[in-house]
Amino acid sequence: MESKEVPGIVSTRFAPSPTGLLHIGGARTALFNYLWAKRNGGRFLLRFEDTDRARSSAEFEEAILDDLRWLGILPDEEAARQTDRAARYSDALAELCRIGSAYACFCPPEEGVGTARPHADKCRFIPSEERARRIASGEPFCLRFAAPQGDEPFVFPDRLRGELSIKRSSIGDFVLARSDGSPTYFFAVVVDDHDFDVTHVIRGEEHLPNTPKQELIYRAFGWEAPEWVHIPMVLGSERHKLSKRSGAVSVASYREDGWTPEALVSYLATLSWAGAPDDAISGAGDLARAFDIGDVSLDSPVHDQKRMDHFGRMAMRGLSVESLLLECRALFPLPPDGGALIDSDRAALIGELLPSCACKSELARSISEAFLLRDPGEEDEPADGEWARDLSGALSSVAPEAWNSENLKNILRGFQKERGLKGRALYHFLRMKLTGVGQGAPITLLMGCMGKTNAMGRLDADRD
Repeated sequence: MESKEVPGIVSTRFAPSPTGLLHIGGARTALFNYLWAKRNGGRFLLRFEDTDRARSSAEFEEAILDDLRWLGILPDEEAARQTDRAARYSDALAELCRIGSAYACFCPPEEGVGTARPHADKCRFIPSEERARRIASGEPFCLRFAAPQGDEPFVFPDRLRGELSIKRSSIGDFVLARSDGSPTYFFAVVVDDHDFDVTHVIRGEEHLPNTPKQELIYRAFGWEAPEWVHIPMVLGSERHKLSKRSGAVSVASYREDGWTPEALVSYLATLSWAGAPDDAISGAGDLARAFDIGDVSLDSPVHDQKRMDHFGRMAMRGLSVESLLLECRALFPLPPDGGALIDSDRAALIGELLPSCACKSELARSISEAFLLRDPGEEDEPADGEWARDLSGALSSVAPEAWNSENLKNILRGFQKERGLKGRALYHFLRMKLTGVGQGAPITLLMGCMGKTNAMGRLDADRD
């Protein structure tokens, strides 16, 4: 589908609560907001909804910011915080009370927190004089929204879902501010989005039940509501809401494991967006040029680690082997005999291992495992044990400083020709003696990276 630009200035926002680390689902929401803003030459904003002071922390704020920076999803303005806007919320609440769209509710907390209309009715129709007297006396109260009554449908639009409707009576008189004066999510988010000129609210479908309440607040103020865009939730492998058990690993964990940000961004883009490239690695800026929010499917995507690994391997193949060698050199065994440190062999081994690795931690593990000596079980010695001893003698003649894969290839090739050996017999014997497994990276590369003393020690082990 051809991408459709939106007239006027588009403003989107990502509004996490800083009560935990950024996970896959949240990162996908942030990415879609960023892409839609940039596709239309607009603004992408970041707001921390930190009114839950007991659970919010500056450490989580900084962690989320670090992850967004790493992903290349950068806000266009300094992040806003709801805790900095208490005075603005108080003014807006006072305005709703003035126009009759909010009222003081004196119900006990166990009754006042709910939205069921019978509780609200106890206070909604209290005479104004009595209400003023009870407030002046210091009686605790919360502020409730005076929702429209009646059973006729309340209709509101969604970009992906069309017109949605619920019965007005099902909304109830919901709480705008608690008895301590702190605003609820329903209220604060409306004031924030209005004040920051947010034009599109792109968020998970779990927020759909909040939308009628927020739409009512917009209408009470006479403000134009943003375009609602509720994208499907990312599910775990068992098609349940994504959780740590089902794979909701934090973005920070992927970063620590050495994933490239481009791999993660490219994968996240495929979670519901039909136009996302399947076999290419792209940064957020590149993806924005093709992104259309109208192409987002309503089918809930499943977080697929194997598919994510596919993008990881593509991104890893694009990295410089030289830069990876700098990061991984310490993983290679050091020759105890003062032999040469042959970076060409180490780089070549990295090149061999790289295609199967989705991230740097996998590459590091593959390098380390390449030099393990596993128990080969009952592996037969060559039928002619004499050539095995002669092979050891031929390799022993190589000076430590000349011990590298190229020289070893020449020696082994000459030895094979001289003895009339089949290549499989020779190289399989070497591989089993040096690693204990029958397949892997070229054995001459492993031998070159091991160094002479390490390799000969394994070759001659258990030999009478």
